[in-house]
Amino acid sequence: MSQCFNPSAAAAFPSAVTGADPGGRGRLQCRVAVDIVSTFLGVPAADILSERRAQAPVARARHVAMYLSHVAFQLSLNAVAAGFGRDRTSVSYAVARIEDERDDRGFDAMLSRMEALAQSCRRLAVPGAGEGDF
Repeated sequence: MSQCFNPSAAAAFPSAVTGADPGGRGRLQCRVAVDIVSTFLGVPAADILSERRAQAPVARARHVAMYLSHVAFQLSLNAVAAGFGRDRTSVSYAVARIEDERDDRGFDAMLSRMEALAQSCRRLAVPGAGEGDF
């Protein structure tokens, strides 16, 4: 099954699919980012989305998912914060932390693959996104 469309995620955010909620698409894109990170890092999506403070591997996965949501899906920090049930400053910290980690070549290569997958999903889901990129 494609990582880009997850029927259970769509069921969890029905307004995102119907377009009734203008912020719904952002929440769905955050969920896609979580699914991508979960697959790459082996951290369950439920743990990444948990509202509780987490141990280092889960917190790192959450930060990567927030970074992908902001950079690859081009969501504002406020939209990412809403999608993860966090404060905007927490998202800002996560994005900065992941940017700093990109100095590691292995991490940067893995993150680049995640970004490419997320951007492909965005092009499929958002009309006109990425036009002229080919």
